[in-house]
Amino acid sequence: MISRVLFHPLTLVAAGVFFLIPMVLGILQTPGMDRPDLMTAALVTYLTAVALVVHPYGRRRLPELPTALAVLLMLVSIQRSYDALNPQAELFGGQWFTLGFDGFLVALGVRRRGGWGWATLIIAVAVSMTWGARSAVGVWEAGLSNAAAAALLLASQLIAREYDRASGAFAEAWEMAAAARTHGEAEKDTVNASVQRVQEVRRLAGGLLERIAHDPSPVSAYEIEQFRLTEAQLRDSIRGRSVATPYLLEVTRAARARGVKVDILDERGTRLPIAVLRSATRQAMEVLDAATTGSVTIRAFPEGEPTAVFIVHDGNAADEDPVAIEIADGTGEVSRF
Repeated sequence: MISRVLFHPLTLVAAGVFFLIPMVLGILQTPGMDRPDLMTAALVTYLTAVALVVHPYGRRRLPELPTALAVLLMLVSIQRSYDALNPQAELFGGQWFTLGFDGFLVALGVRRRGGWGWATLIIAVAVSMTWGARSAVGVWEAGLSNAAAAALLLASQLIAREYDRASGAFAEAWEMAAAARTHGEAEKDTVNASVQRVQEVRRLAGGLLERIAHDPSPVSAYEIEQFRLTEAQLRDSIRGRSVATPYLLEVTRAARARGVKVDILDERGTRLPIAVLRSATRQAMEVLDAATTGSVTIRAFPEGEPTAVFIVHDGNAADEDPVAIEIADGTGEVSRF
């Protein structure tokens, strides 16, 4: 969240305006400099250094190479600015970039390059004191002119540290909230699955369960057969979950009623792709509708296998060859053997 604020377009525009103010001051002072050409070089290197530290780079911490290059260019800008000014002039050399230099150090501190910031400040102070020694300003006054920059750099590092602490606390709170949501969603999914399972059992066996619970009359052979077929349907809905659609369960029930032995097995454990499920259901229903004897096995293979579903019908007749059908994973392409 903090990174989004730091690199928000409005933040970057504000930083650009802030760093351009010294640039305008420098341009206005250029004609009065003893060496305007050096002043122009100072302005160019200043602008490049600022651009290097303001650029987002896709992360908060400045990369090593742009940091080193920006520091070098900023120090060159300061040195060129002093060299462009006559030491006997009343105007204190380098004043034009003071605001920009302070902002440059703050940017280094905020973007996790405080060590580079302190090194830059120390060298800049040495340059200022060198210039002050050969001018009317004096060594100490020139050196103390950077005291505010030191305070700003220290403050920026403290702010960056507080940002890190706040970011860590925010991330921890976010993870806790996400974990709570995930746990809640998992519980909700479990409840939904349980409700769905109860509804499925009620659809398949509701009538027979009512018969057992409330009708004291003797159970007929027909009802016993219906109990057997319903029990097999419930078993199919559990053991063959990925392929046992309601349509397939009904066709399977009818085939069992004709004496066909049917096994529906699921080794996949996850949903089949829609194209594969439709193709497998269609082929299985055709096989089951045509079967009058023998056995039919419908098996869903683990995910990653080239064959998603395998259907075999063995009629147990000497003059009838077994039927084998493969449904390709992903495409639902049918292959018969």
